Amino acid sequence: MAHNSVLSNNEILEILKPYSIFIIKNIKILDGGSENTNYKIDSEIGMIVLTISEQKSINETLDLSKLLVYLKNNLFETSEIIFTTDNKSISIFKGKPVMVKRFIKGKIMSDLPNHLLEKIGADTATLHKIKPPDFLREIMWCGIERFNEVEEYALNSSFDIWLKNTGIYIDKHITSDLPKAFIHTDIFASNIIVNDKQTKSTIMDFEEASYYYKLFDVAILIVGLCSKDDTIDFLRASLILKGYTAVTKLINAEKQALQPFIVYAAAGVAFWRHKNFNYIAPDQNLKNSYLKMKNLADKVRDIPASHFKLVHSM
Repeated sequence: MAHNSVLSNNEILEILKPYSIFIIKNIKILDGGSENTNYKIDSEIGMIVLTISEQKSINETLDLSKLLVYLKNNLFETSEIIFTTDNKSISIFKGKPVMVKRFIKGKIMSDLPNHLLEKIGADTATLHKIKPPDFLREIMWCGIERFNEVEEYALNSSFDIWLKNTGIYIDKHITSDLPKAFIHTDIFASNIIVNDKQTKSTIMDFEEASYYYKLFDVAILIVGLCSKDDTIDFLRASLILKGYTAVTKLINAEKQALQPFIVYAAAGVAFWRHKNFNYIAPDQNLKNSYLKMKNLADKVRDIPASHFKLVHSM
């Protein structure tokens, strides 16, 4: 995918002046999606990441910076903001909001090792116990409340019809007794940094954090880290649940709704990919990437419910 903001060294130095960063030893543009352009920079203050928001407003980027500071103050380890010399958490370059963060050494692993899944489950539960800040959104990037947006560009298409039918199934299982919390909403392997010794994992990229059902985060973990060949690896899912429930228990309503919420998580990602890569930021290479999540949602929906009861006891 093409990066939106390809900058010269002089432009990057101009951006970094408000942060009192004047020396650049090395620059590398990082792989990423259409929403941000990220540069890894070796500077006189160490390794940093320069992020240019391509789709988010200034206010949305300010909220993200406040959120990262809030997480740090609550002792949750993730990206650390670097402030400007006049104590601002973001800056502006050519009308686009800019954020500078400390670089966390490690790597993204497409297939995370089993021994880290329990820790990631526990870290997610720890996040859910942090009091939600009052500026958290309540409608997710891929929430069911947004499914009808497909009508804007693909009304009565096969995907629109499928999403409506899947939404009816999901909605039946969203009950008032399901607890909400401060959730990440997007914990895929691409948002987890693993250290070189594979002994530690760090959850990153809180851009889509929301005040929403805790179970959605559990479901997105299972979709993002435990899906293979259009189905769920229940052993890996059980490790995530083991770590999660060691910190906070799932109530019976959550256990009953786990399968529908895994369908929800997969359908939600399918919705976002379909809209983003076919309408918002069309991409010929990614326009059909939604099919993987659509197929996963259908396969999970067809799995006997007894399988999901067993996963709690594995």
